[in-house]
Amino acid sequence: MSQPKRKEETLGIEMTGHEALACVLRELGIKVVFSSQDLPSFIKETLKSKEIKVEDSPTVRGAVLMADSYARENNTTGVVIQIPGSGLLEAVDIVAQAFMDSVPLLLISSIRSYRDAGRSRLGELRTNEDLSNIFAPITKFREKIISIEEVTVNIEKANKEALSNRNRPSYIEIAEDLFRLKAYPLSTAGQKPEKRTPDKNTAAKVGELLVNSTRPVIIAGYGVTASNAEDDLREIVELLDIPVISTFRAKGVIPASNGLYAGEGIGIVGTDEGNRLLENADVIVALGTRFGQLSTGGWTFKFKANLVHNNIDGEDIGKVIMPQLPAVADTGLFIKEVLNVVKTKVKEKIDRGIKKEIMTYRKGIILASHTDLWPYDVIRLLSQMKNYSKVFVDLSATTIDAVRLPIENKKSWFISSSVISHGMAIGGLIYSSDPKTIGITDVRSMIQNAALLESKINSAKGKLLILNDGGSNYIDTSRSDVPFVMKSDVFYDVDRRLEKGLGAITISTYSELKDVLKNDSNKLEIYNIKIDKCFNSVVLQRA
Repeated sequence: MSQPKRKEETLGIEMTGHEALACVLRELGIKVVFSSQDLPSFIKETLKSKEIKVEDSPTVRGAVLMADSYARENNTTGVVIQIPGSGLLEAVDIVAQAFMDSVPLLLISSIRSYRDAGRSRLGELRTNEDLSNIFAPITKFREKIISIEEVTVNIEKANKEALSNRNRPSYIEIAEDLFRLKAYPLSTAGQKPEKRTPDKNTAAKVGELLVNSTRPVIIAGYGVTASNAEDDLREIVELLDIPVISTFRAKGVIPASNGLYAGEGIGIVGTDEGNRLLENADVIVALGTRFGQLSTGGWTFKFKANLVHNNIDGEDIGKVIMPQLPAVADTGLFIKEVLNVVKTKVKEKIDRGIKKEIMTYRKGIILASHTDLWPYDVIRLLSQMKNYSKVFVDLSATTIDAVRLPIENKKSWFISSSVISHGMAIGGLIYSSDPKTIGITDVRSMIQNAALLESKINSAKGKLLILNDGGSNYIDTSRSDVPFVMKSDVFYDVDRRLEKGLGAITISTYSELKDVLKNDSNKLEIYNIKIDKCFNSVVLQRA
């Protein structure tokens, strides 16, 4: 490879392709990358020489799953390096879920050769375009690197795009020929993520609406969390005495113990207090939400109010409901602008009596009489003990009641409402160093991701709660937009595998569950909780 004409535009050192890769990742502040155990040793050693930790998994799927959980927990890019790139095919579902959930991943893949493709090398597809084309619908940025000079600038750009506006995965392919060649990589350009700024007039109108309305309600979506806007939102609602309803993914935007929190979900999956407030509202401001099918119970919510709908782009505005006032902008910047408007108009806190009203509408959850354990028995015990700091949930028929778990701290709740992939609870626990982390999962996820858990079982911490109904129940949305719990004829007996392979403790009674949840341990504890196959959910009805 020839040296660029202007050496001052380069890093000034001749490097191989993998050295340039490690160099730019360090420049970007990347501390850890995720890969399968067959990552070439010379790449692994080069990364370690740049003080970049390589977290490996026995499978590519496991590596991408860990990167996804890492990105969600730390609100930053989860970096995956997979050589050869075709191994990423086993993780397409995880990348697709990250795309739908607005999670920033940086997928660094490879093509076997840019010079003489198509020679049926190991791990090579028919053409050099095939793998990129497969990932095209589920990544926001794709680039192929066939010269060492462009390694640094293209990876920097991919990382920037993953974190700009709506966070989503970016995809890079590096020709493996570059690992055996040397050249002078270009200098990084200091590119920063871009965030769409709000229209000041729109923000001013929203501020006016919130101040002058008599019964405003705010629906807070994941965009509030992704844009680090929890504190500004809390300041607005406490200043104006406005109730907040969160989507399933946005729990923790304000503490569950805050009197202005009216629960999570709307429509048939919402709380009584939340739905009553929505029905009586005169202004609803929806922040950073797409009004997803699950969080809205198949769009069953009712309201007569004027609707303001904010989201990072116009992709989802108007798809479910046409708002009277659309607000396309980064949710954090939009909330900050609205807060500035509100502060100029209101100097002392307004008291609308909302906290008392919420308590009036709120109803306790009462379960029908039953003998065996139901999912909400588990959630109620966790709620009473409050000995958890972070919670990762694989959403399914047996785990959906976990959305009623009180969450006090921001960025301590992790769940997907797209339900394309399973394993977040396992991925989150594996990389957590906090013994108070809780993972809530089901049988299907355990079957799919057992190898990853087995490989990390000695280093992980926290509690993994497997709500085990034998895989007999599922969420059905095929018959109707409204989600229901359906029972199938399927039953997987995995008790022996969980007990012998993972050291899981099988729990069959309420008293046993209460005893083990009290345990404090500095290592991973796995509980196989036997759930009645005919349980009732407190969130979804049975079909």
